[in-house]
Amino acid sequence: MRGQILIVEDEEMLRESLVDFFRQENYLALSAETLSEARRAMCSHDFDLMLLDMKLPDGSGLDLLAEITDPKSLLVIVATAFPEVQTAIKALKLGAFDYINKPFDLDELQLLVERAMDTRQLRGEVNTFRQREKQRNKRSWTRLEGDSNALKKIRQEILLVAKADTTTTLILGESGVGKELVAEAIHYQSARSEGPLLKINCAALPATLLENELFGHEKGAYTDAGRQQKGLFELADNGTLFLDEIAEMEPGLQAKLLRVLEDMTVTRIGGQHTIHVDVRIVTATNRNLMDRISAGLFREDLFYRLNVFPIHVPPLREHPEDIPLLANLFLKEFLMHSPDKSCEFSPTALECLKKHHWPGNVRELKNVIERATLLHAGGTIFPEDLTLVGCCSEATVVSHEMTTLAEVEKAHILAIYKQSGQNKTSTADILGINRLTLRRKLKEYDVH
Repeated sequence: MRGQILIVEDEEMLRESLVDFFRQENYLALSAETLSEARRAMCSHDFDLMLLDMKLPDGSGLDLLAEITDPKSLLVIVATAFPEVQTAIKALKLGAFDYINKPFDLDELQLLVERAMDTRQLRGEVNTFRQREKQRNKRSWTRLEGDSNALKKIRQEILLVAKADTTTTLILGESGVGKELVAEAIHYQSARSEGPLLKINCAALPATLLENELFGHEKGAYTDAGRQQKGLFELADNGTLFLDEIAEMEPGLQAKLLRVLEDMTVTRIGGQHTIHVDVRIVTATNRNLMDRISAGLFREDLFYRLNVFPIHVPPLREHPEDIPLLANLFLKEFLMHSPDKSCEFSPTALECLKKHHWPGNVRELKNVIERATLLHAGGTIFPEDLTLVGCCSEATVVSHEMTTLAEVEKAHILAIYKQSGQNKTSTADILGINRLTLRRKLKEYDVH
């Protein structure tokens, strides 16, 4: 069924022919001869569209149109005789979708109805998208809640930079600390929250593909460019563009990014004209950019343009007091997918989580909670249910003689690597870090 239509028409022959026509087109079509019949039908059915005649035995169609509280939910097409154009204009002001003159052609009416139904579907998709964005906004902010001074400071910084509509922000922190959540929170707390939030990982694509994604291209710019394509800078207009792993961007592309930041214009690949964009740039990295600058891998002038408002997100081990809140938040989220299951952490399990080193930070914590939720039948989650290496586990024991965080991190990563059968993908997933970071760590440990 393509939708439900109510036909309000007092001419019996026309009314019945319209009902038959729309039923043949796979609509659920009902009819009403008067305003009172139409009101009763509207009380018992959730119509998508109404074809409303203006002159009816018990009043004007305008009276019924004025009673519709949400014209975006129920689309109304008014049918009026040609001399009554002023009436049609009044109907449009009252929220009617469109009007059609009588006598009308069925093909013309069908096209109008299909356009109305397409509009209704699009509005529904937009509303769904907005609801998801609101949920994402709520999720981003909730996951940044905590009792530690570190998270309180981050929330204050987010609110401060969100008010500065065009200020570029550089988010710094280890892998998995929640840099993307900070970027989302900045967007949703800003005046740009109704605009798009687009994201791209600069380490995930080769330089040529990354340039194409960011700047777009004109038709014929290269062999496979069969049509024009807008880049992310254009698509994020009036919104926010989040560039993750910015330290991995190659120097030639860094120069182009610097120009965008300086004059807010872009030129598509193969294009001749500059295009003005209005977009806030938020970047993030887990690297020390000053070291990258010294090594000639990152432009110093770009660093200063990006570093207007830096936000440092501390590793989870530096604010363990927030772990119980985060763990319970993740547990609640995962249990939403299993409504018949009920779980809670034992005090010893929470204490175990607080003592863990968390080299993969919040992402690793989330993965541990998800795994425990999936494997647990329900009830109380104890330390042994958490499968944490080095905490209530026989898999490995971290030596008390270790004095540095680097040593603890190395022992944990190598233990997980061994436990996974030296599978880099599985190890990265368990730790909550990306494969590039894991590969770099293993290289530091001289493990291949």
